[in-house]
Amino acid sequence: MNISTDLDQVSPDHGKPLEGYEWWYFDGMSYDGEFSFVIIFYHENPFSTKKIKELQKEPVEGKIHPAISISIYRNSKPVYYSFLEFDEKAFNWDSEQLRLCVDSNSFQYDLKNDLFTYKMILDQTLPSGHSLRGSISGSGPLPEKTLLESKSKDKHLWNLILPSLHFNTDLRLNGKDESEVIKTKGRGYHDHNIGYEPMKESFKDWYWGRYHYDEFTLIYYLMEKHDERQFEAWLIDSENHKVIEYLSEAELGYKVSNVFGLRSARKINLKSAQVTVNINLRDKIDNGPFYQRFIANSVIKYKGQVHAAQGISEYIYPENIYKKVYWPLVHMRLNYTKHKTHWVQKSPLMYPWTW
Repeated sequence: MNISTDLDQVSPDHGKPLEGYEWWYFDGMSYDGEFSFVIIFYHENPFSTKKIKELQKEPVEGKIHPAISISIYRNSKPVYYSFLEFDEKAFNWDSEQLRLCVDSNSFQYDLKNDLFTYKMILDQTLPSGHSLRGSISGSGPLPEKTLLESKSKDKHLWNLILPSLHFNTDLRLNGKDESEVIKTKGRGYHDHNIGYEPMKESFKDWYWGRYHYDEFTLIYYLMEKHDERQFEAWLIDSENHKVIEYLSEAELGYKVSNVFGLRSARKINLKSAQVTVNINLRDKIDNGPFYQRFIANSVIKYKGQVHAAQGISEYIYPENIYKKVYWPLVHMRLNYTKHKTHWVQKSPLMYPWTW
């Protein structure tokens, strides 16, 4: 894993190979813990069955697969979900304005007085009739380029643009239960990932997560590669200025299989000389054959004090992306907008069952 906190690496990499992938990830949880979201803009969607099929052709087709996925939760239950893939003309990056668009959805960066901000505009109506319009804005102190830095020969770049930020939302949602306006504030996180080979070639599985406490943020990842295990975790002060502690040990426990046979840990323990962290992956909020997302509780003991926080943890097992037995499930959720829409996605009653 190549790790950075570098504003110079926010632009799309148009030179990555056809089998590569790229995304910009935003998440947040309201101060009261009731509301949370995960929104991902893709230049090249690694979950696209269209892409996988094209890479298996001779000669390989060189198309781009931009996409956007949106998950919005209340009390650990999804109230809105979409995963839309478009043709390559729907993707646009304006390097002068630092603005990225995927169809009618966009985000734009701004940098003023060492404060890094983004404003996201969301505008979509799904075949089921569900819709989302409005904005999310986030801001945080800009990290130093060398706040987190790890260089290797790996073919994956993880750029933690804003480890810690504050956000506010102004969203008009026609979701699972009812139409509503969501105006809330909270803590969040933003990163940018680029892969230069299929994920299944880089690693077997990957756990990662982030938890915001009053004075610092915990970020961790645990990656089981094909020849070694990689683990890193950091306590970063809430101003994104320095790493307070580097954690050097991780232990996974209480592994459970879901209905698809995906087996992952529900307890994660991290520690260093001065820190112990216990993470309990409490609520599954996304649960599929190759990917899971959790709302979790974390308790940290640091310098004689105990801190607690809710946060988001995730797990991926990329080999299963390529197993065609799971593709019918993918096609119920992932809408290829230039192709025939799956009948489940057209149903306002059936489609929410896939969320």
